[in-house]
Amino acid sequence: MKKLSFVAFAISAVILTFTACGEKRFRGFTKTKTGLYYKITTKNDKGKSPKEGDYLYLEVSVEADFDSTFTFPPQKEIQKLMPSSFNGDINEAYSLLKEGEEGEFYIKADSFFLKLWGTIPDSVKPESMLLFKIKLEEIKSAEEFEQEMAQKRKEHEAMLEKKKEEEPTLLAAYIAEQKITVKPTVSGLYYVETLKGKGVKAEKGKEVTIHFVGKFLDGTVFNSSIDRGEPMTLVLGDGMTPPGITEGLLLMKEGGKATLIIPSALAFGDGGRNFPPYATLVFDIELIKVGKNTEIQTLN
Repeated sequence: MKKLSFVAFAISAVILTFTACGEKRFRGFTKTKTGLYYKITTKNDKGKSPKEGDYLYLEVSVEADFDSTFTFPPQKEIQKLMPSSFNGDINEAYSLLKEGEEGEFYIKADSFFLKLWGTIPDSVKPESMLLFKIKLEEIKSAEEFEQEMAQKRKEHEAMLEKKKEEEPTLLAAYIAEQKITVKPTVSGLYYVETLKGKGVKAEKGKEVTIHFVGKFLDGTVFNSSIDRGEPMTLVLGDGMTPPGITEGLLLMKEGGKATLIIPSALAFGDGGRNFPPYATLVFDIELIKVGKNTEIQTLN
């Protein structure tokens, strides 16, 4: 009987320890009927409350009590307030804030990941929690949000049109400034040979190894195999390289060097891969080696 009493006492002690820890963690928080713990840290009694369908302009950070890789610093977000997808979810947290308020919210980690990923990470235990710190900066109705997006699209399109119109002028100024006398190819590529190669000619389907320095017209370097200390190997005509680079390399022989001035129509057009829209690119290229033939896979 004493042994059984001791076991019961030990179990009770463990339960009390976990309960005490839990109570300490949630001290100062209010628990909703769904199990969400929340605390409004900055109040704005005059602020309006969000309703389903509203767009919320937020600043959100996340802390995990079970794995630091799930901890994220504050970042700006725009979220549409949706119906709750599980008890005590993030949408319920949003709904408890008024415009201009800040709050802290404990959400059950297992429910969160099960809904988000369809699975629960091994590090997540039944008692694991995610602490969301949320600032609700602004609320916009769906109509207001759509109007804002339409205005931003209009401004973006105007910016693109302006950049497109500016490119020929900037390119012409660069050609004059650099005293380039070669004529562009039919496609618009400027190919300026600086050292004639004497080796194997580059051909479509062949692997080529190159050193290169990629710049914008203002001289800013955006990529360089020389800085990395390692040449690049690519397959000519595989569709993975901007057309201007492919066209320029096809004019070269092994051992040759050239400067390629590539209008955006032969590069990234109105933008992509972190390149600004309608940017003419300048590549200084050395063709180190022309290698074996490689079967080119094309997308239908």
